[in-house]
Amino acid sequence: MPRRVLTALVLVAALSAGCSEGDLLTAPTPSARVDGTWNLVSATTGALSLTEAKTANRFVLTLAGDRALLKADCNTCAGDFRLDGDVITLNLQACTRAFCQSSPLDTQVTQAVNGAHTVRLDATRLQFSSSRGEIRFER
Repeated sequence: MPRRVLTALVLVAALSAGCSEGDLLTAPTPSARVDGTWNLVSATTGALSLTEAKTANRFVLTLAGDRALLKADCNTCAGDFRLDGDVITLNLQACTRAFCQSSPLDTQVTQAVNGAHTVRLDATRLQFSSSRGEIRFER
């Protein structure tokens, strides 16, 4: 095998090994849309540190067109969202106010999701990042 080809293969292997899971997430593009149903798997903000099994279905975000629906434990919030480049802004306006056993977790998750975030995604993962913290979802 020529020395240049071997060097190129070693370089590609080294660069691939250095990629973390988070490196695979990209900004939304026409071929990779945020629309769909996403289960919260982790949220870390100033007031919140939460890890959920993807199958728990306690906190579910549905994005369709420009509409957003958040199931936050026993409550549901509806509103809209706007995607501008790699920034998503959620405006959850109307929420039910039932008392959940997890209270105040339901309102903390709603507050964390609401607002502007840098968004990254791939086919199965969606990540919001802001100065408030990081929220990860999976399909």
